[in-house]
Amino acid sequence: MTTADRPRHIDIVMTTIGDSAAFFDAYRGLIARHGGDERIRIVVVPDRKTPQAFFDVCEQARAEGLDVLSPTVAEQDALLARLGAPTLVPYDSDNRRNIGYLLSWAAGADLLISVDDDNFPHGDDFFAEHLKVVAGERSYRTVEGESGWWNPCELLDVTPMQVYPRGYPYRHRVPARATVTTGLADVRVNAGLWLGDPDVDAITRIAVAPEVRALTGPEAVLAPGTWAPVNSQNTAVHRDAVPAYYFPRMGYRATGQVIDRYADIFSGYFVQACAKHLGHAVRFGTPLAVHERNDHNLLRDLQQELPAIAVLDDVLAWLQDAKLDGTTYHEAYRSLSHQLQDAVETMTGPVWNQELRGFVHQMAHLMRQWLTVLDRSADLTP
Repeated sequence: MTTADRPRHIDIVMTTIGDSAAFFDAYRGLIARHGGDERIRIVVVPDRKTPQAFFDVCEQARAEGLDVLSPTVAEQDALLARLGAPTLVPYDSDNRRNIGYLLSWAAGADLLISVDDDNFPHGDDFFAEHLKVVAGERSYRTVEGESGWWNPCELLDVTPMQVYPRGYPYRHRVPARATVTTGLADVRVNAGLWLGDPDVDAITRIAVAPEVRALTGPEAVLAPGTWAPVNSQNTAVHRDAVPAYYFPRMGYRATGQVIDRYADIFSGYFVQACAKHLGHAVRFGTPLAVHERNDHNLLRDLQQELPAIAVLDDVLAWLQDAKLDGTTYHEAYRSLSHQLQDAVETMTGPVWNQELRGFVHQMAHLMRQWLTVLDRSADLTP
């Protein structure tokens, strides 16, 4: 059996503070229908607020034949302590997702699929479409934005009006021409889109309350000079790219505000930058996930997103022209972390002060600590 023919090890990774019964119900049937062609494991990372009922649901899922890994908070703490990074992942935070990424990496998974506990797979092509990240070089429909940006929501039928995904820079939210061609690409990140509630920012959700009715356009791979936001909902990442997919710590306070809700947007742009540097591609489209969004306080979401939006616009303007070093994702990501902390020292304007620069410096430091933890995890014994 060749490497291309062998079954793949796929990890579905998420965090939760609910019991996840609906989540397991949705994936149980899908995994059963997949026919055992791949080894599929569900890695669910609880937090201190996660109820005991969650562990009961996990036990029931295992009894029904699912491969489920659900470490307790104590087990997570012990793992981080063994790796010399006991404070890397804070409690009561979606940053716990990094535990799942780490466990997937340590287990040698070929790819991980990052989802939220309110993302439910739509259709039987869920795994097949995400497996494009391990398919090697193939011919794809490729989109090149004249402005250097392209809106993936153009592939969707959205009511009442077209929207932009969370993390799309506001300075580029204007109509822009795009050229579509067909060419070879090696996809290492696959961003599946959504039905129902799209992943938009709080500004858009408050103003428009959009709903996605259908996928109307074919898949699209970004041209080397074209960018779009990648989130952690329904996104597959090749094993090689996991070192560049660290989920940054949020909760930093600057100018009296808490910066939050944009960790996955930063991580998506950073892995994208590394992929472009290494000659790899990012694909948007299928598979779809139905997003049955958990309840949110939209005004609080808005308050936490605004400083991240302001910082991100300037960081992205720099990132588009950054020249990374290295021949692996590990090396490129380390290069990015050093260049990023240097770059923010030269950024000026009403957004920038020492507090916000401190936020980026902390992020760059933790990016490198993440790489160290991945290196140390090679010594873990089963």
